[in-house]
Amino acid sequence: MARENPFAKLDMASIASNQTPTKPGYGMTGAAKTVVRSIEDLAENTKKLMEGEVIVDLDPRVIDVSFVADRLSDDGEEYQELKQAISESGQTTPILVRPSSSDSQRFMVVFGHRRLRVAKELGVPVKAVVKKMDDITSAIAQGQENSARSNLSFIERAYFAQNLLASGMTKEVVRSSLAIDDAMLSKMLGVVETVPASILKVLGASKKIGRDRWLSLRQLLLAPALLKVAIERAAAVEFVALAEDKRFDELHDYLKRYKVKSAAKKPQASAPGKDWTSSDASLNFVMNAKSKKVAIELSNVEAKPFSEWLSAQMDRLYDEYRGSKQENNGD
Repeated sequence: MARENPFAKLDMASIASNQTPTKPGYGMTGAAKTVVRSIEDLAENTKKLMEGEVIVDLDPRVIDVSFVADRLSDDGEEYQELKQAISESGQTTPILVRPSSSDSQRFMVVFGHRRLRVAKELGVPVKAVVKKMDDITSAIAQGQENSARSNLSFIERAYFAQNLLASGMTKEVVRSSLAIDDAMLSKMLGVVETVPASILKVLGASKKIGRDRWLSLRQLLLAPALLKVAIERAAAVEFVALAEDKRFDELHDYLKRYKVKSAAKKPQASAPGKDWTSSDASLNFVMNAKSKKVAIELSNVEAKPFSEWLSAQMDRLYDEYRGSKQENNGD
């Protein structure tokens, strides 16, 4: 017999909604602020889902990850510190899970993925609060929890936003989940849609890299030549061997140096040439001039006889040229 879940009912309307909203991770302005705030009231209420509820011990093996991923890497220093703390002092903060929609004996994480992973690795039960909720409420709770803890880097928030949209969530829900406005959501999606998945995977969470640096990388990768170079560089053995927190700066700086070097190799544009054709169309004259070099090309039927005549007249023509210069200087 399936065990009865005493936390199966969740009445969001019963939770007071006159609390101060969570401070957004990025500023909101204008109409977007009004639109997002209306949903953020619901998002703020997710914090209260844990208040006054019974904490139960669950086997981590019966808990599945969230339907939407929000992390690019988990093996950093913060995770190792969390694992050590739980190993030494136990889990002090419960995770939030929801009953599985497909198996009455299983659950799905709403937030607390790292604590769940630690419990699995240590082979101990995980402390959890169980709540019944739909995908939208779950997504908002997951995003708001991460925002409140400042747990996700810029690129992980962008990755989470993209995955929410891919799962069928509206942009309104995504904005609420991350407490951002339209402009910031557009920038996030612009980055995560431009940077190839292979590069995102190698760069990982990039905890110390903020919005502006990611936007700069995106701008570089818009050039097809630099995109190709970046993919090749990110796949190199020596690059992957770098510490994760060093990879972004190394790739970004590498592309900037490559761009400057490539620009230096490009031949300088020559000055536009001058051309002339005789009235009877029997002689074509083209002249391309540089600072200290002029190339003249004669073509058509009169090219050879005219060149011979021109060669014979060079002394006279040059004297006339020098004389014209003297006259002009004397005026």
